[in-house]
Amino acid sequence: MGPFDESVLNLRVLPNDVDVTRVTTDRYTALAELGRIDWMLRVGLFRTMLKRRWAPVSRINTIRFRYPLRLFQKYQLRSRVVYWDDTWAYFEHHFQRKGRTIALSYGQGVFRGPQGLVPTGEALTLACSTLFLDKVPFATLATNKNYNYHKKGFVILLPYSSTKRS
Repeated sequence: MGPFDESVLNLRVLPNDVDVTRVTTDRYTALAELGRIDWMLRVGLFRTMLKRRWAPVSRINTIRFRYPLRLFQKYQLRSRVVYWDDTWAYFEHHFQRKGRTIALSYGQGVFRGPQGLVPTGEALTLACSTLFLDKVPFATLATNKNYNYHKKGFVILLPYSSTKRS
């Protein structure tokens, strides 16, 4: 799996995920972290992280809820990197059930090593077999119609929504 690919986890709501009938808000944050760890494992960053004694750190995580997940329901968690800069990687996590978005989460993550924060480009270069640039090039993302693009060629973090706001 490459760094632009999507990690997909098939999950089920368990009793420890709910308060009484639906998934608690703090549990979504923990599940988003699970999605980031799965992405790191599949890309090959986890082994590099352990060798170099790096720790993944989350700085910001924002979630937009649309529908509740109830006890024992099946759902998918789709995680991917949408952008990175010199320091931070920005993740998108889709919680989906039967093709419908239940919640959408965006998070900011970085690796912290013994000498401080690890540049994102360095982490991806060490982990992946191909050399990657420090920032996502516009040509790579130009086929993604769900996002607006900055005129310099980098992704704006807010997703494009075709729904009208009231």
